[in-house]
Amino acid sequence: MVARRDAVDLEAGRPSVIRVGTTFAEGTPVEIELEALRKHTVIFAGSGSGKTVLIRRLVEECALNGVSAIVLDPNNDLARLGDAWPEDPPQWAPGDAARAKDYLENTDVVVWTPRRDAGRPLTFRPLPDFSGVIDDRDEFREAVDSAVESLAPRAKLVGNAAKVHQGLAVLREALMYYAGRGATNLKGLIEVLAALPEGVSELKNAEKLAADIAENLHAAMVIDPLFGGTGTPVDPGVLLTPAKGKRARVSVINLAGLPSDGQRQGFVNQLQMALFSWIKRNPAGNRPLGGLFVMDEAQTFAPSGAMTACTHSTLALASQARKYGLGLVFATQSPKGLHNRIPGNAATQFFGLLNAPVQIEAAKELARAKGGAVADVAHLGTGEFYAALEGGGFRKVRTSLCLSHHPKSALTGDEVIERARRSLEEPEA
Repeated sequence: MVARRDAVDLEAGRPSVIRVGTTFAEGTPVEIELEALRKHTVIFAGSGSGKTVLIRRLVEECALNGVSAIVLDPNNDLARLGDAWPEDPPQWAPGDAARAKDYLENTDVVVWTPRRDAGRPLTFRPLPDFSGVIDDRDEFREAVDSAVESLAPRAKLVGNAAKVHQGLAVLREALMYYAGRGATNLKGLIEVLAALPEGVSELKNAEKLAADIAENLHAAMVIDPLFGGTGTPVDPGVLLTPAKGKRARVSVINLAGLPSDGQRQGFVNQLQMALFSWIKRNPAGNRPLGGLFVMDEAQTFAPSGAMTACTHSTLALASQARKYGLGLVFATQSPKGLHNRIPGNAATQFFGLLNAPVQIEAAKELARAKGGAVADVAHLGTGEFYAALEGGGFRKVRTSLCLSHHPKSALTGDEVIERARRSLEEPEA
C-alpha cells in the first residue's frame, strides 16, 4: 500500500503502537499494536459516549505512525480532523500537545464531498484511461473487456437471452471504436451508441441495439449522478497517498450529498469494491498496517437481517482485508442492528455508554461471546469504555481526547464545503 511511514520515523524508532487512553483504576497507558488493527475494530457506543472522539484518536494515532485512512463521515462531525484546537484542552495527557503538533503538521487531511460540486466531489468512472494501453493490442482488449463487464448491468445486458448476447457484442464493438480514438468519457460513448457510425458493427439490428443501450446508460447516469459524473474519480491510491512532504493522508468522505440510505449504500458498495481490488494489488507487505477504513453508523451498511447494496462487499472486506494489511473500524450506536459477522471478525472491541435496553442487552451478549462482561455499560461516563484488546481480557479504560479540534456541535454543510475547498489548495501527491 502507498500509506507509509517516513524514514525519519524509522530512524527515530517510533513504536508500532497507538495510544488510546489509560486504565480506569491504575491510570496506566493502554496501547494497541498496529498489526492488531489488521484484524479490525468495532466500537459499540451511543450518544454522549465519546464514540466520535475515540474514532478520531484512532485515526490520528495511525497517522502519527504513517498509516493513511479513509473515513466515512455521515454526520458532519469528522471533517474537522485537520483542525487545530484553539487552545490546549486540559483533558490532554502529558505529551499530547506535541503529538497534536506532529499530527497536524505531517498529516494531509482531505475532505471529499460526493454529489456536492461546490466542495471536492468524487465520482465513479466506468471507463478506464485507454491511452496507456492503446498501443498494446492484448492489454487494450483486456481493458475493453473489463469496461464491458462494468457497463453491462447498467446497460441492462444481463442473462442469457439472445438479445442480451447480441447487445454485449454491439457494446464491445462500439467501445473498441470509441476507445481506439483515445476517448474515455461515458457521455461520448453514449453519443456514439445513440447514433452508431457506419461500419462499427455488422450485426443485424446493431443500430437499434446500440440505441437501447445508450438509453439505459443515460438513465443510469440520471438515477445515479455519481456514475460517470463530474469530480475526482474514486481511486483508493489517491485517497490513501499523502501529498509530498506529509507522513499520511486522512481522506474524510462526507456523505451529506447522499441523503438517503440507498444512495449511501450504493456509493459505499462501489468504494469498497474499488478498495478491495486495489489492496489486492497493493498489499501492506511486511509493514504492520497498510491503511485504515473507518465506517461510522456501520449498521447502515451491514445491518442484521436485511441485505443492502453494500452488505456483500462489507462482509468480503471484513473477512479478507486483513491478509492484505487493511484494517477496518466499524462504529455503531446499535449493536443489535449490526450484522453478526462483523463482531466475529473484529479482534479489538470497545463498549461505551448505551441507553436503549435492547442495545444494552445486545452489547452484554456480544461481550459474553468474547469472554467478558460489561455489566454497567448503561452507566458509563463520557470517554469511559470497556476495551477488549487482542491477547488480553476486558479492561475498563478512559480513552484519550482527540488531537484535532472537537467542539460539541457538528459542522454545518457550508463549513464542510469550506474545508473541502481548502484541501483543494494543498499540493497533491
